[in-house]
Amino acid sequence: MKAMWMGMTLVGLLECRSLSRAAEPHVDLIKALVTRKEDKLLVGDQEFRFFGLDAPNIQQNENQVRDDRANRFPDEYEIRDILGGIQREGGLATRTFSLSVASPDDHGMPVYITGQRTYHEAAFQCLDRVIALAHEYNVRLIIPFIASQSFASVRGVDEFSALSGKPKGSFWTDEAVKNDFKHFLDFVVHRTNTVNGILYKNDPAILCWQLGNEFGSYPSDRGLKFDEWSPKILAWSLEMAAYLKRADPNHLIMDAGGVDRTQLLADPHIDIISDHLYEYWSKLGGGPSELSPMARRSREECKGKKPLVVDEFGLATVENVHALMDTIREDGISGGLMWSIRSHRRDGGWYYHNEGGTPVNSFHVPGFPVGFAYEETRLLDLLRQEAYAIRGLGIPSVERPTPAPVLMPKGDGFTWRGSTGAEAYILERAESPAGPWRVIASTLEDSVIADVKSFEPTPAAGEALVLYHDEYRDKSHINYYRLKGVNIAGETDYSNVIEIK
Repeated sequence: MKAMWMGMTLVGLLECRSLSRAAEPHVDLIKALVTRKEDKLLVGDQEFRFFGLDAPNIQQNENQVRDDRANRFPDEYEIRDILGGIQREGGLATRTFSLSVASPDDHGMPVYITGQRTYHEAAFQCLDRVIALAHEYNVRLIIPFIASQSFASVRGVDEFSALSGKPKGSFWTDEAVKNDFKHFLDFVVHRTNTVNGILYKNDPAILCWQLGNEFGSYPSDRGLKFDEWSPKILAWSLEMAAYLKRADPNHLIMDAGGVDRTQLLADPHIDIISDHLYEYWSKLGGGPSELSPMARRSREECKGKKPLVVDEFGLATVENVHALMDTIREDGISGGLMWSIRSHRRDGGWYYHNEGGTPVNSFHVPGFPVGFAYEETRLLDLLRQEAYAIRGLGIPSVERPTPAPVLMPKGDGFTWRGSTGAEAYILERAESPAGPWRVIASTLEDSVIADVKSFEPTPAAGEALVLYHDEYRDKSHINYYRLKGVNIAGETDYSNVIEIK
């Protein structure tokens, strides 16, 4: 079978669309930095409160990376798809994940921190795009610097120490390693964005810097004594917060946990207290399952002192999530981010993720029947409702999906680059590129993997999936195909036309 593009190649088509988009006037919906007054976040003189989705892959694809690593860093389409999905859910904020550190165990996987005081320009150009595009979608970013964990293809504090020629654990106490990390902080906050020309330290799309990810996990993940390591993590956190505040006095700083919270509340350089609340992980560790009381206790600790943000929550029943959201909204907690959103793939379909065997997978906006087992659509509908309620707003009408999909041959079938917000797709066939066109499938979906836990580690997960086979085509002549995305609000424009010989 020979597949041909009508008019231009896929590369040419996507370049054309990119140039067309770049020629449009720049839209900047974020004008002012987020500040704080006591336990409230502010934009100007208005309180800033939000619900949204964490976006751990918006600055680097952690999994389902192709063998050639060509999709390690999301392109503009994938970044827009995530930000567009968050915006459609009413989100005003999201959280990236930590910036990756080189490790020989990852066999040359591209990362942000490649060596001692050495950083990967292509990676940071991806982060440049994320920050610049956040302005257009009115979605502010929480950016954590480094993970306490050692996740495959991300890595964290132990690998950072290794780049400095130091042993595990020295990240928190060794002066040379700390100076190397301060060099990294300086590099980041003084970087000039290659897309919008704004210094990171001046960019209002950055809601806050976060010292790292889940520092409290450092001793527990390694079988170390928490009481021994928590003071070390605290001293490091206070030192780095003070250094960062001098380097960038404009942005707020969020803690990363793992220490006595009273010390963080007392420190003048820590602005926001964070909390991660998960039903699954809490129960797995023998803890309570109800999330709302946990949030209420944290709020009482922070009340009148500093804003509290539940920057990760979920892996829970709808009822548990609903109760938590009510508590966040009613008790004056500044915001909450549900874990987590994944984007469409540039080469067709979606990225998928399962969190260590949990019954809840990554979310694909606007939600699909394949996520019935963990009530994906219901949770996303609830999130959208609460995202407007926390701001005292009614729920607006759903917007039609955009952009038009890009149809591509794949194997003996088809795949397509999806449309943000599309619930389904309509595929049409004709015997001439001018038509007449006949609908051959009207309820196609591009989120198709239910058993993500088994699928994600397989080689097949690194490539786009075949999403449709036309078994009824007349193989005696050329067939032409086009596609459009639909939701309750309307349709996209038609995709490109392809011919199959």
